[in-house]
Amino acid sequence: MNKLLSILLFFVCLPAVCQDRKALQGRVVTGDLAVPDVFVINKTTALETKTDAQGNFTIQAKAGDLLVVYSTKTQVRQFAVSEASFAEVPYVISVNYNAYELEEVVVEGSTINSVSLGIVPKDQKQYTAAEKKLFTAEDGTDAIFNAISGRSKMLKKAVETEKKVGVIEYLNGLYTDEEIIEEFKIPAENVQGFLFYAAENKNIIETIKGDNPSLVKLKLIDISIQYLASIKQ
Repeated sequence: MNKLLSILLFFVCLPAVCQDRKALQGRVVTGDLAVPDVFVINKTTALETKTDAQGNFTIQAKAGDLLVVYSTKTQVRQFAVSEASFAEVPYVISVNYNAYELEEVVVEGSTINSVSLGIVPKDQKQYTAAEKKLFTAEDGTDAIFNAISGRSKMLKKAVETEKKVGVIEYLNGLYTDEEIIEEFKIPAENVQGFLFYAAENKNIIETIKGDNPSLVKLKLIDISIQYLASIKQ
């Protein structure tokens, strides 16, 4: 009798668990323009989807979940889902396009640059646009102002975001979606979620710097085990 009651309770409770999350209909925009082909990842469940040509998306979520909006052309943004998010149809998520700065002008057939002109030593490290902004913000009088305004903190975050995007682009160049599914046993609907998860691993950046695909693969195997365990919870 108790066994039968337990079975009945299981099937009664199962729909409630399934209905714990519901479809969140949203739209990703920048200003008044829709942003297509952007990944929307539920960081809590590791579910992911992609915006259509009108910037629209649908993903299973509930209040308290954390959504990550990512693409190589936009800045990474995170949004906390609340009950109000479901009341707004579509739930509008605003992102910014990445701002690219020209670090040097290249004239085809010419070797004129900051190194050849003797402005920068040949062996001096070259910095990205985000890193240059950060160093400027932390130098001299600017450092005092930025310490008060919080701009340095924002720029440090931009550098970290730039590194994560770089990791994702590197891994996308190293593996196709099919190879990630086959070699690391990642579900097809979670491929970009896995790459974002990997990019947040501090050790993967150091491994990638060595540009050794075999070592990168070993690290990704470890990360994939952790990731698969997290999406099963």
